Amino acid sequence: MIMRAVVACLLLVLAGNVHGDSPKVQLLQPRPILVEGVQFNLVWNLIYSNETTYDPDTKLYSRVLWEGTVLGQNEVDLFVENGTLRQVNSISEIVIDERNAQNIVVESSVTSDFASVESGTQELFLVPGAVTILSPIMAIVVAVATREVLYALYMGTFFAALIVSRYDPYQAFLRVLDTYLPQSLGNIDHAFVILFTWFLSGLIACISKSGGSFGVAEVSRKFAKTRTSVQLVVFLLGFVIFFDDYANTLILGNTMRFVSDALWVSREKLSFIVDATTAPVASIAPVSSWIGFEVGLIQEQIDLLLLRGEELSGVNENAYLLFLQTIPSRFYPIIMLFFQFFMIVARREFGPMLGAERRAIDEHKLVRDDAKVVDDETQSALMPEEGTPLKWWNGVIPIVIVIFLVLLAILLTGRSNAEELGLPVTAENIFGHGDAFASLMYGGFTTTLIAWFMYRIQYIVDDALVFPVVYWVRCKSCPGRPLMTMNQNLTAFIDGIKGILAPVLVLILAWAIGLAISDSGADIFFASALSGSLDPRALPALTFMVAAVISFCTGTSWGTMSILFPIIVPTSWYAARDSEIFILTISAILSGAVFGDHCTPISDTTILSSIASRCDVVHHTITQLPYALTVGCISVLLGYLPVGYSAYADYWGLVVCCVFSMVFIIFVGVRVDHPKRVLDSMTISINYLSSLYSRRGGKSDEEMEEKNQAKSFYVYDPDYDRDFVDILRLSFWKPSTWKKWLCCNTDVEQEEEMMVDHIADEEYDPVFYDSSEDYDEESYMKESVGMAMGSGSLGAEGAPPVTTATQQRSEFPE
Repeated sequence: MIMRAVVACLLLVLAGNVHGDSPKVQLLQPRPILVEGVQFNLVWNLIYSNETTYDPDTKLYSRVLWEGTVLGQNEVDLFVENGTLRQVNSISEIVIDERNAQNIVVESSVTSDFASVESGTQELFLVPGAVTILSPIMAIVVAVATREVLYALYMGTFFAALIVSRYDPYQAFLRVLDTYLPQSLGNIDHAFVILFTWFLSGLIACISKSGGSFGVAEVSRKFAKTRTSVQLVVFLLGFVIFFDDYANTLILGNTMRFVSDALWVSREKLSFIVDATTAPVASIAPVSSWIGFEVGLIQEQIDLLLLRGEELSGVNENAYLLFLQTIPSRFYPIIMLFFQFFMIVARREFGPMLGAERRAIDEHKLVRDDAKVVDDETQSALMPEEGTPLKWWNGVIPIVIVIFLVLLAILLTGRSNAEELGLPVTAENIFGHGDAFASLMYGGFTTTLIAWFMYRIQYIVDDALVFPVVYWVRCKSCPGRPLMTMNQNLTAFIDGIKGILAPVLVLILAWAIGLAISDSGADIFFASALSGSLDPRALPALTFMVAAVISFCTGTSWGTMSILFPIIVPTSWYAARDSEIFILTISAILSGAVFGDHCTPISDTTILSSIASRCDVVHHTITQLPYALTVGCISVLLGYLPVGYSAYADYWGLVVCCVFSMVFIIFVGVRVDHPKRVLDSMTISINYLSSLYSRRGGKSDEEMEEKNQAKSFYVYDPDYDRDFVDILRLSFWKPSTWKKWLCCNTDVEQEEEMMVDHIADEEYDPVFYDSSEDYDEESYMKESVGMAMGSGSLGAEGAPPVTTATQQRSEFPE
């Protein structure tokens, strides 16, 4: 009897505990700012008493209350699949149509009637959606007004902090300094990015100071014999010097300017090739000074989305690998590279560039009469010392080593991490779990040390580089001086870091504004607005255009990425939750920023390209703008729009864009060396509008004719016109033409040799050097790198006479 009574009491106690104490509610801090009328989620921890037990079939009931109104509720199993008690619960799609501070209550109970309930209270702060976009708008306005991205990013961060601080300017000022900036520097991935950027910039400075970069360019100049070949050499060198856009611009413009001048390539054309192979190449190169910045921005947004509990299905959480996935859909930089390559080999131009090229050929004017050629005093830090031999291996070997070491480090760290996680050692797992940030730093720093040692053991003896091993074997000291001492290496390395100081500051503020904008709720407002009114498949095309406009107004592609990444990237995920749209949108930001950067005259790369090529900045922008706009339109209409709507894959988008670019160039462009000097439709339209404007200004036809008359050395040759071969002429399609081409039975080589001999004639070439002195090509190149040529010697007055029909033409028909 006693035993039965004890068992009965225990059963009653257990039965009471099944529906007794409900778990306590501990609300997790939601986003600092929520948006009025926009859905949000609430998450809370569940805390259980150690003395309470529950039946395995127990349900947990939860609801969210605001001013007595139920905003949301759910019913879940108290035990999860592995038999343990649920530790976290959440309710999504909560909406509050009020603003300012609001109190909500979360109740949790193990009974459906909430008889035994635990609750938690949370104060939320809601703002109108329009307020959240003040921060990026302020950043854009300040950037346009001051043309200084650092001011713009700081003001954008401050305004976002002002919203987060509930409109308290004093607290906002403090939050920028004690929260957002320290968090930007305190992230371990951010530290890796900054260190790698420093190491690579220092390495590039050492390579330039040793003469290695200029040696690569000098070797390439030996292949430049005609106008087409010199343009191709400059174009291909843009891929060789891929690691930094600034180094690419300054080295190519300065070293190849002499050869292009001798072959009458206009300065506008040289500036375009230099500018169009800087950012497009550096922005898609797996190892470059851009990679740290781009990967850092991508990783920041991935981390934020994961922190908010988003499951990024189909998205690689390794930012470096995600960066590589965006390359096939970087339509603008890739199409721009193909576009200029085909224009070079087809020898066709259109718009203002056609006039510039024919001015250089026919009038022997490399720049316009009203051109303002600017010199750059900041290039001296990259210049080798006087008497330094320019050898290609000092530039190629360090770059090959850094690429090899970075790849090796990714493979080793990926293999190690995959084995620790118990995953099969496959290529996917190795690359997927490789530590890209650490690998970039390992490769950059190790290569720097190797380059220092490499430059130290080379000696300059009688203006030649020698390795002192022979002298050391004989126990003799090597005469001459080291190529670069360790102190010189360190000084050049520090100079390289100094040169990247401003971009690093931009990067830090970019991370800060990203955090602040996210806390202010701008991303969820954009996501809500776009998901309701815009097809997410159109988001990549819209993003490209927005990035282009901002980059054009601000003059900085990095600043544009900094502004758009924290807004657009989360928006693209919330609006579609589609990995393809997500990747395509990231690609659109990176591509659109480069596009706008190409179109604006206030861009740093545009200005540096003009300076290095000794071209007027305005003239460079005017001649480049039609090409950039054409490629931009092709990228949107045939790239991002159809790929976003899944009409075809991204790689097929590249094929379609390239084919259309070829057709456009053939039918819109005109051969520069056309015997009748016909004009393209764009130039005809521009001339017609210009004539209307001139007449409206009161100028007579005689005045306009006198103004348009130029001293041209070109004389129409009927025989040349008869033999001229062009794709739009019937002669191009004759079997005899193709037979000559296939059999290499043409007069092109002979004519090109005549042109080279003609250019090398000292009496013919007073524009470039004094014929009374011995000509030293290497000395001239060093001189041309260090200082600008005056535009006064480039006009028609300094041009030599043309004596033969062959010399009238700078390029010859095939």
